[in-house]
Amino acid sequence: MTINSTTRKTNALVGNDNTATYPFAFKVFTVLDVVVKKLETATSIETTLTHGASNDYIVTLNSDQNGNPGGSITLRSGGSDQNLASGFTIVITSALTPLQGTDLTNQGGFYPEVINDALDKSVILHQQQQDELDRSIKFSLTNVIGSLEITENAANRANKVLGFDNLGEFEVLKELGTYRGNWAASTAYAVRDLVKDTSTNNIFFCNTAHTSSGSQPLTTNTNSANWDLIVDAASATTAQNNAASSATASANSATASANSATAAATSETNAATSETNANTHKNDAQTAKTAAETAQTAAETAKTAAETALDSFDDRYLGAKSSDPATDNDGNSLIDGALYFNTTDNVTKVYDLGNTAWVLLKLTPADQAKVNTVQASIGNVNTVAGDISNVNAVAGNASNVNAVASNASNINTVAGAASNVNAVGGDIANVNTVASNISNVNTVAADIAKVVTVANDLNETVSEIETAAADLQETTSEIDTVANSITNVDLVGNNISNINALGQVLAGQTTYAVTVASGVFYIDGASNPTLNLIRGYTYIFDQSNNTNHNHPLAFKDASGNAYTTGVTVNGTAGQAGANVTFVVASNAPTSLRYYCTVHGNSMGNTIAVGDDNIGVVASNISDVNTVAGGITNVNNVGGSIANVNTVASNLSGVNAFAERYRTDNSGNNPSTDLDGGDLFYNQASGKLLVYNSVTSAWEETQSIGNFFINTIGSFSGTGGNSATFNNSAYKFTLSNAGQFAQQMLVSINGVIQKPNTGTGQPSEGFALDGANIVFAAPPPTGADYFIITIGASVSIGTPSDSTVTSAKIVDGAIVNDDINASANIAGSKLADDSISLAKLEHGTSSNNGKFLRANNGADPSYETIDLTNLNAGNLTSGTIPDARFPATLPAISGANLTGVSSPEVYGFKTNGSQLEVTSTNGGVDNISGTDYDAFEDVIFAATGFTFSLNANGKLIATI
Repeated sequence: MTINSTTRKTNALVGNDNTATYPFAFKVFTVLDVVVKKLETATSIETTLTHGASNDYIVTLNSDQNGNPGGSITLRSGGSDQNLASGFTIVITSALTPLQGTDLTNQGGFYPEVINDALDKSVILHQQQQDELDRSIKFSLTNVIGSLEITENAANRANKVLGFDNLGEFEVLKELGTYRGNWAASTAYAVRDLVKDTSTNNIFFCNTAHTSSGSQPLTTNTNSANWDLIVDAASATTAQNNAASSATASANSATASANSATAAATSETNAATSETNANTHKNDAQTAKTAAETAQTAAETAKTAAETALDSFDDRYLGAKSSDPATDNDGNSLIDGALYFNTTDNVTKVYDLGNTAWVLLKLTPADQAKVNTVQASIGNVNTVAGDISNVNAVAGNASNVNAVASNASNINTVAGAASNVNAVGGDIANVNTVASNISNVNTVAADIAKVVTVANDLNETVSEIETAAADLQETTSEIDTVANSITNVDLVGNNISNINALGQVLAGQTTYAVTVASGVFYIDGASNPTLNLIRGYTYIFDQSNNTNHNHPLAFKDASGNAYTTGVTVNGTAGQAGANVTFVVASNAPTSLRYYCTVHGNSMGNTIAVGDDNIGVVASNISDVNTVAGGITNVNNVGGSIANVNTVASNLSGVNAFAERYRTDNSGNNPSTDLDGGDLFYNQASGKLLVYNSVTSAWEETQSIGNFFINTIGSFSGTGGNSATFNNSAYKFTLSNAGQFAQQMLVSINGVIQKPNTGTGQPSEGFALDGANIVFAAPPPTGADYFIITIGASVSIGTPSDSTVTSAKIVDGAIVNDDINASANIAGSKLADDSISLAKLEHGTSSNNGKFLRANNGADPSYETIDLTNLNAGNLTSGTIPDARFPATLPAISGANLTGVSSPEVYGFKTNGSQLEVTSTNGGVDNISGTDYDAFEDVIFAATGFTFSLNANGKLIATI
């Protein structure tokens, strides 16, 4: 934006106990940029308030700080709004941090808003500094002052004040201090203290801090060096006494003189008589003198009054001058309302003290002429204003206006014959007749000589034209036909201002009236507007108005460089005849700026430069006519202009698509301008190809979509409220519904259902209502179903760990090939007796009679039992089962039983937590464990125990 106001603070806002919120109207960027100062009137104590909802104030900013800068502050106290009390005032200002945060990088973004904000911030910082400077002590421009630098250090400056030396130069001076009254002993005095010496009435200044002692007078006091004499009252008293003595002596002399005078009085009396006579004549002369003096005084008074009046008039009317004076005729400051006659422009000007500027007292001749022109046509102006809708209608029919403009010479001819046109208007029926036969009229125009012949015919006794006019009396009159089209005639007439404006454009020249107010250019009365100029056209910026004084208008390009191509400056800004003529070149850049060469960019604004669209249209009139012939389609586009604008704003994307997608029927794939991802439809093969930049080859496209197997959920509402088929609900929520019913494959108890359009309940099959499926009838309870959303491919995800149960695997679905050859299936996974004899290897005929032998971890083998070498050493306990012994054992010779001791009988019993084994030989062993070695030649007898052998051949006793 442009900052058009130098205001950077509010006026003093006075408290009234009723208001908490106060506005401000200057731009800031954040709420922290706003500062509030509060002044207590009674004490003149100023306080800077603290921002925050829990502190002293909050800030509300207007949303558009460019179009509507500023906002308001609300005073706070204790977390609530607080009205400003009477006796207090506040001032709102800004305190932007003087930092430059905008970083324009090479080839980075260059956004106008960023640039404007950066420029605005610099102006705001300048305004803040200017406000500080305006409230500082300054020397006038004509004053001469030496160095303002203070060279004294802090110690030398302590307790001193600033002042000026005898040359008027800046220096550090001593300061008169605090008056302490009469001097007293044993008192602590500081530097700059003032005291009175009561013995002499002298006033002293303390130059060194000390505690007093001794007595007065201070001139002889022990600490006399610590005091400087300021007022010498003792000397003044002595002079006064001397004067009194002289006065007494004079009085004595006067008395003596009086006595001598008495003696002389007698002699004087004698002379008095003679003197009286003389005095009489003297008095007469004195009276005459007095009268003369009185007259002189009156004359001098009148002279003074006349001089005063003349000076006053001289201060108000400065006479004739060639330019605006800066002071009055006495060299003093100008007063408000002062007048002078400008001999350069031949105008009278008045001084506006409020704006410190000379203002034109009357319009310039050029402006007055314009006013006169408008006044002379005020009726037409009012007519146009009353028919602005028609003016706008003409603006909407620019093509017709262009056609009119292309016949400007004919229109001018008609305008020159206004009385005839009015006559025609009085007989519009005939005009309508002519309009319906315009081709004939053109024929007549092409052979105007015959028209003259016809005109001559009117003078004949029997006129053929009069005969033709009789046609007006016929039932169907051609002139009446033209009258029926009077609406169109009125439409053009009521929009004549637009036609005239368009005619000015077609003429290729536009004049702008330029004035200056509030620090900006006003173009035709608008505050520094954005301008739109057309290449090849001429624009005249009239700067003759006196407000343009010292504001020359010029142009820049977007980079800030002066742009002078086609620019001609005539005269001096602010003087009669001054203007800047700009003939816009055919190659002028699209973006320019107008500005003041003295005060910079802020006075102007940007210029958008475009092509001559009317000229372009005129040069393509055949295409325009073609479009006019298809106006229905144009109207259709107009009805969808939002979409057209969308395409226009994304034209780069449209162009990019044209580069990305191609097609032809040659059967050959493109070989140039190839980018990865380009698409080509080969009409000969009927295939859509995509270019693979990695393999540098055209490949067929693949449609990759999704198939979804749906589950059903409960729909809350009519027809729903169940997550399963229950012969009642007919509406369910799908987990992956398609966009339309025809996309769904639905089966209920093996019957494929018919898809239907619409969202309501169909008469058969099903329909989709958003994410819900609606059946024609409630599916039966427990019915089998599947619902598939059809896509280009099906993607079934990998089941999560431990989620597939045996119920999900069809019986017999796992075959031998599904089991890995190296699978190590534990025996615990095989049920008891689950392996039948048929599943065991039968071996071959050579293995008949053999036994399968375990081989200590190796593969088992079929072996033959050799009984030939069977002996006691080969047999272990339990090797031969009972079934292998006869019912009656044969007698065994004792000689054959060697190494057999007397048998012992063992018995078992519990003794607390221990097991006792008792033998027949009276031995008792206490065994605390339950794992025993096998016993030989032992007969077991036990009560309350069970025994078994473990895998290692150990006896296990279980209590």
